[in-house]
Amino acid sequence: QFRTKPLGKNVLKVCNGTACHVNGARSVYNTIQDELGISYDETSDDGQFSLLSVACIGCCSLAPVITINGETHGRLTSQKLIKLMKEQKRLVRATATAMQE
Repeated sequence: QFRTKPLGKNVLKVCNGTACHVNGARSVYNTIQDELGISYDETSDDGQFSLLSVACIGCCSLAPVITINGETHGRLTSQKLIKLMKEQKRLVRATATAMQE
């Protein structure tokens, strides 16, 4: 795909297919937006995270679903997603620290 800005190092894709839509994709998006401070098609200021909307990931039985760097996470609730976002942020910090050493 053609992009005018580079994607972040960690790409989150929120499924907005029918099953995900009716099972809480909007809530998933709102939680990610609150946790990372970015909207669809944006990248965090530090260049670590990009948030994309996709039509369908193909895991309808796991709705609502996101992928992070190609890894699928399904049956998401706000609590699960907050925990997942904190873990992703922790991994980013750990990687940054390791690279500085």
